[in-house]
Amino acid sequence: MDRNIREQFSIGGTGVHVHKYVGPAVTPDKNDPSQPNYIDGREIDPLSGEFINVEGILNETKIQDLLFMENRDRKYDPDIYELRGVYNVQDTDFDLTQFGLFLSNDMLYMTFHMNEMVEIMGRRLMPGDVLELPHLRDALLLNAEKSAVNKYYVVNDANRGAEGFSQTWYPHIWRVKLSPLTDSQEYYDILGDGEEANTLKNDLSTYKTEYNISDAIIAAADQEDPTGKSLRDHLFGYDHATSGGIVNQEETWDYGEAIDTGDQFPSTPQEGQYFIRNDFVPHRLFVRRGTKWHRLYDNISEKTWTDQTYNASDYINNNNRTTIVDGQEFNEQQAMSNVIKPKADNS
Repeated sequence: MDRNIREQFSIGGTGVHVHKYVGPAVTPDKNDPSQPNYIDGREIDPLSGEFINVEGILNETKIQDLLFMENRDRKYDPDIYELRGVYNVQDTDFDLTQFGLFLSNDMLYMTFHMNEMVEIMGRRLMPGDVLELPHLRDALLLNAEKSAVNKYYVVNDANRGAEGFSQTWYPHIWRVKLSPLTDSQEYYDILGDGEEANTLKNDLSTYKTEYNISDAIIAAADQEDPTGKSLRDHLFGYDHATSGGIVNQEETWDYGEAIDTGDQFPSTPQEGQYFIRNDFVPHRLFVRRGTKWHRLYDNISEKTWTDQTYNASDYINNNNRTTIVDGQEFNEQQAMSNVIKPKADNS
């Protein structure tokens, strides 16, 4: 039975290139208890207190960071293994019911012959392994200068497939759950660090486009609202220019009535009454509705759009220079590494 099932995968399956996960690529800090020192053979059994793994072997069972229970720096086998897998091809639909654009069918469930997998790889597929599907290679890109790349998936979960049990109640099929590979730290050993132009990371990643979109949104917001003042060009009675051709910058208008101001709300408010709390910085306008004072607007006309958006904009965008001893000028904003020098390793 097992040989017949294996032949079905060999004939009807598609070729899959497997990047085998071999363990965390760590250089542990000897003084950090959250990072076990596997390399020096100092791993201690928590029950017996004896030293184990004296050889300092790193494999798939080791964890890089015991505090967060994650392996951020993963090492993959330089050799690539080829398996035959089967999965149900389904249409990829775009979900427009949420904010943005999402793929509703971006998960794959693929099955492999268990004994063949162990014979080729030495073990079964496990979470962290990366599968490369050559038959999904996209060679018809809009940009002719872009090189064609294969489709990459990451194993998220693995177990025996329910359809793989024979009449003798023995399992023959290994089922894995796959999700698309993302450009993240875990897969730098496969994608590269992106320092070179012709790397797989630059072909798969969209971080440059996302940065450009973010910068364009901020630049457009600063241009539309440079000082945080209300748009008033469409209001009746607003003079765009004086007789001399100079733009009218007058900031005083007669609204017909004065708004009460104080550091505490009136004791007998009226429905719809407006009140400005001047003890807030900036001053804040409220309106009385029912039994509540509803916040309407903060007087932040002196701030730019960036100042309104970021809480620490004065610190983040601080480009001022200051003069200290001996007439030397320094930037007020200094990197932490320039202020606090690191200690030497042998100190």
